[in-house]
Amino acid sequence: MSTNEQADVVVVGLGPGGEYAAGTLAEAGLDVVGVEAELVGGECPYWGCVPSKIMIRAGNLLAEAGRIHALAGEAVVTRVRRAAHAA
Repeated sequence: MSTNEQADVVVVGLGPGGEYAAGTLAEAGLDVVGVEAELVGGECPYWGCVPSKIMIRAGNLLAEAGRIHALAGEAVVTRVRRAAHAA
C-alpha cells in the first residue's frame, strides 16, 4: 500500500527538543510529521532523570517521615498495595 502525504515540516527525532519543535510548529499552523525510532519524549521520561527523581523523592520523604517523632509526635509509615487494575 502506497500513499502520498504532504507536510510542511518533518521533524526527525522526537526527544525533548524535537517534541518541542514539532509542537511549536504545529501551533503556528504548519502541518508537521514527526519521526521517532524509540519513545516520544526521549530518554529522560522513560529511563533517565524522571524515574530517578521519583524514586529519590520517595526515599527522601520516607527519611523525613522518620524524623517527625522528634518534631511533632509519632508517625507511622505503612505500605499501601494497589490492586493491579487500579495501577
